[in-house]
Amino acid sequence: MIGGIGFHSIDYGSVDSSCTKKQMGFSDFAVLFRSWIQSKIIADVFDNANIPYQILSRENAFNSKGVSELLSFLKIIDDRGSYVDFEKIIDLTKPGIGKKTLETFKTWCYKNKFSLKEAMLKTCRFPVAGLSKSSQQKLYGFIVNTLKIKEKIKDLSLEEKLLYLSKKTKIKDIITEQALNDIIVVTRNPDVKSSDFLSSIALHTDTDIYSSRAEKVSLMTMHTAKGLEFPVVFIAGSEDGFIPMKKYGDEEPDIDEERRLFYVAMTRARESLYFTYAKKRRVYGKMITREVSPFINDIEMSLIKHEESHFKKTKKKTGVQLKLF
Repeated sequence: MIGGIGFHSIDYGSVDSSCTKKQMGFSDFAVLFRSWIQSKIIADVFDNANIPYQILSRENAFNSKGVSELLSFLKIIDDRGSYVDFEKIIDLTKPGIGKKTLETFKTWCYKNKFSLKEAMLKTCRFPVAGLSKSSQQKLYGFIVNTLKIKEKIKDLSLEEKLLYLSKKTKIKDIITEQALNDIIVVTRNPDVKSSDFLSSIALHTDTDIYSSRAEKVSLMTMHTAKGLEFPVVFIAGSEDGFIPMKKYGDEEPDIDEERRLFYVAMTRARESLYFTYAKKRRVYGKMITREVSPFINDIEMSLIKHEESHFKKTKKKTGVQLKLF
């Protein structure tokens, strides 16, 4: 809950007539914030206003529903899969293999010190100790189907492999078009092999997930914004408590580090920079008065233009209760 919003803005350099008439798209705008706690509220507002946006986060890109399973399938196809990946795609494809069967299979593998690749090949040739004939057949069928897919897509590009797996398996039932597009953008390079891609996943930064071609407003933390620039940048929640970020307990923030981070966020703007802050904010059920970030007060006042908006809470219309008599 926010009671009144303040705006500070900075325009860089003089603005000529050609600049004022410049047509901007959604991709020219970015909203930065100090903590991911703020992202959901901003995303909800954008959803309600039908404004397209992309949230820059490696967590969102690689661990979203469908993408995680897609990458596990790719790892297994590329002989880099773990038993966690194996279990993940079994849960997805649901070939009738229960938890008991899976645990017996893993115990057999661990006992014999098999890698997943070795275990899959051994299962096609030898019975797994402790499994019934029915369970053995189901496990065998699943592995054979997986190996057939591996053979079929071995000569495809990385992008083609991901598209095949996403459309020819049950991944298509759980992955969203947006999530698939986000991961495809990262891999859209004919020279990148799946082995190189899988090795580099752990090294990806959030900015690797950014698609400059997507006509959407970019939402990200101030940390994530490093290395990116936009014509117009909004730094949301420019309040003491958020900037600098005050943590729970008595721990004092590292002011120098917080100031450096704020400077990084400011310099992401090429043309216009806006700071927004709430005069009041509901925190843990209590309406608390908020103060503008002290870092803004350090900016030369001649560079800043102040604006203020007041939002009135509208009452919900309720129906008139009917009387019995």
